Amino acid sequence: MRVLVVSSYPPRHCGIGTYAAALADRWREVGHTVVVISPPDGDGDVRVRFDGGRPFLRAASMGSTFDRIVVHFQPALYFRPRAAVSKVLTSLGLLWLAVRRPQTEVLVHEADPPVRWRPDYALLRQALRRSRLLFHTDAERHALERAYRIRARARLIDHAEGIRLHGAASREEARRRLGIGVAERLFLCAGFLHPGKGFELAVHAFAEAGSPGRLVIVGSVRDATAPNLEYTRTLRELCARTPGVTLLEGYVSDQNFDAWIAAADRLILPYRVSWSSGALARARAIGTPAIVSATGGLPEQAGPDGIVVHNHAELVALLRANERVERVEIHP
Repeated sequence: MRVLVVSSYPPRHCGIGTYAAALADRWREVGHTVVVISPPDGDGDVRVRFDGGRPFLRAASMGSTFDRIVVHFQPALYFRPRAAVSKVLTSLGLLWLAVRRPQTEVLVHEADPPVRWRPDYALLRQALRRSRLLFHTDAERHALERAYRIRARARLIDHAEGIRLHGAASREEARRRLGIGVAERLFLCAGFLHPGKGFELAVHAFAEAGSPGRLVIVGSVRDATAPNLEYTRTLRELCARTPGVTLLEGYVSDQNFDAWIAAADRLILPYRVSWSSGALARARAIGTPAIVSATGGLPEQAGPDGIVVHNHAELVALLRANERVERVEIHP
């Protein structure tokens, strides 16, 4: 099978790009031919600017010889902020791809709530309606159908399909690598820093629970917008004055990211808004149980070992509990 992929791609620091690369590698390993269209800062086979619908027009022009065209969709990858004409051209490009190449599949990592009167959203609605859509959870599919008022031609794919672990997954080895004591109680928040992640909610709950061990936040700013930078500044100050909390600010290697997840007793994802989570998918593959907020697809994705919290008091109670978390080690 020949597969054409449209996505951000390593070495860009992007979870979607990392996911797309792992999925492409998996397809190649089973004998498929994979060609990747990426932005100029990615190691794709074809590199184009990702604004104004350019990657979709390129995929449409190349797509006749491919059995599948898979678009990894997250609005910030393709839509320039405060650029109305470019946004319309982007949506029009995706619609043209869906119409011109019916083998197009859109893997929806995230979608913004539509503004119905805007032409870019009207065109995007038509593009999504015409495409075959892929989701990680039913909750995400239902949310998009409600928001865009469409009946999606959709199927679910396991988020773990695009997860490739790096390094050892055992807690003991990960803790040796990171210099963490075997008996230390460790909670972890991990991912890009922006207000929707709600990491400060975990810090407040940890402090209210009496700082029961250590809370480490591993993350960096992906999009240097004013709200994201202000959020990071306030989070940095909060962590500095909260006993037992450490903010490790900066992009970490895939090996160290997985090591932190493996070392943790619990991954905490107190997100305000979410579709699905790459960090959560990695935690499940490694065997680290998670505490997640009841938003988006997180409850469905958390699995049988995950715990869903609905408010601040529930999170505080979980962090205050004294029993050590037991888990099954899963090795790659």
